[in-house]
Amino acid sequence: MNTIMRIQLLLFFMIISFCGNAQIKEGITYTEDEIAIQDKYVEAKKYVLIGRFEKAEEILKQLYNDDRKNPAVATELSKVYGYLEDPFNEFKYAQTAYENATNNEFVIINYANICMAQEKFDDAIAPLKKLVLAHPSAEVYSDKLATSYLQINDADAALTTYSNLEKQIGITENVSRRQYEIYEILGEQKKALNELEKLSNAFPLEIRYLHNLASYYTKLDKESKALDVYRRILEIDINDASANMAITASNTGKGDDNSYLRSLTPVIENKSIPVDRKILELIPFIDQLNTSYDQELADALIMLSEKITINHSSEAKSFALFGDILLSTGRVKDAAKAYEKTLSMNDNIYPVWEGLMECYTEAKENEKLLKTSTDALDLFPNKASAYMYYGRANTLNGDFTEAIDLLNEGILVSGKNIYTKSNILAELARANAASGNMQSAEKNIDQALEMSNNKNGLALEIFGDMLYQKGNTEGALEQWKSAQNNGVRSKRLIEKIELKKL
Repeated sequence: MNTIMRIQLLLFFMIISFCGNAQIKEGITYTEDEIAIQDKYVEAKKYVLIGRFEKAEEILKQLYNDDRKNPAVATELSKVYGYLEDPFNEFKYAQTAYENATNNEFVIINYANICMAQEKFDDAIAPLKKLVLAHPSAEVYSDKLATSYLQINDADAALTTYSNLEKQIGITENVSRRQYEIYEILGEQKKALNELEKLSNAFPLEIRYLHNLASYYTKLDKESKALDVYRRILEIDINDASANMAITASNTGKGDDNSYLRSLTPVIENKSIPVDRKILELIPFIDQLNTSYDQELADALIMLSEKITINHSSEAKSFALFGDILLSTGRVKDAAKAYEKTLSMNDNIYPVWEGLMECYTEAKENEKLLKTSTDALDLFPNKASAYMYYGRANTLNGDFTEAIDLLNEGILVSGKNIYTKSNILAELARANAASGNMQSAEKNIDQALEMSNNKNGLALEIFGDMLYQKGNTEGALEQWKSAQNNGVRSKRLIEKIELKKL
């Protein structure tokens, strides 16, 4: 049997299934007119399949005009108008089909779906109630009905719909979740909690449900209840990272960050806990360290991140984390080694290249900075900051022409990225100043500071360097201190301020 014949037979049986009162009886005979109608319907369907919707519309309209009570034709017309993006006629013919075949499931759901898609939720409710009544265990129909009730602000009817469905199919994640969400919206936290408890009790070994319950207890300030749930989780999976950390935090107390971090040692040393989970736990403390330096916090972070590299030695991200923490604590040579290790495992992480180039800058390893910035620019030609580091490297190695050329190119690449463009202009000022072109350097630094509202720490530091070179030590000291107040924590800047000179 060829493909065309198969399609024709398939469509023929679809026609028969659509006809509300049609029954296939042994020995039934079709008239030539009936066969002609079926042939036209099949032809229209073929046009739909190949995307010729206007041609399908033409044929179906002829059939509809001949028999306006044919639900199959009206339904197919509504679908064609959906393809033609004609919502008025799409709804009109779907409604007509529904009115003429109120017991046909396919006609009813087509009409209901169109009502919902066009946000006619009042119209959707009647056909959906009919479907739910006929198929009380069909979750999809009850879900659509409840959704329509919610859209007309009838939360009680939506909850009743889900309650009736639950009596038919039992407790399920989807039904419990939807009821929980409704109670949350209504502000009925006790009932919302009851849904989470009910679900976790129905599936006592499902850890995800227990985590949801513990999190909600925490939200309600029921810490002891949350801890009980975390203990239940550990009975199922002793290595569960979130549960372990929650229990550890409760035993240590959240008032002392340093003690809390050190208490995480058993969790960090547990190889079965994913490295991503451990990193996420440390990131807030790294941000805190970068905002307000604390040596005890730094020591705790170094200790833990080093353990992560030992227990996850095949993960590049573990060494990247270690490098970030070491750089934040001023151990630039050790940080450089960590970043170098990271790139030897995965050289496609651009922020690691940035960290490494900052290390080489701080350590005054200008030749390494030049080589690394060259490699970074080759690998990431669309990263504007790569031009900044390359320009810096060439300036520090005495090739001012190359530095200025590439920095100007970097300004173009930076586009609307004000932060990066300001940094590139600051480096351009450094390059022009080093080459003796102070007029251009002053113009560049003014632009860098103006676009950053005088908050670019790099630009402020370089401006201080320029003022010092002009013999204005007091002005230089003022800019260096301003750079420090705007986030520059490098040892080189601290030395400039303490020694009051470059």
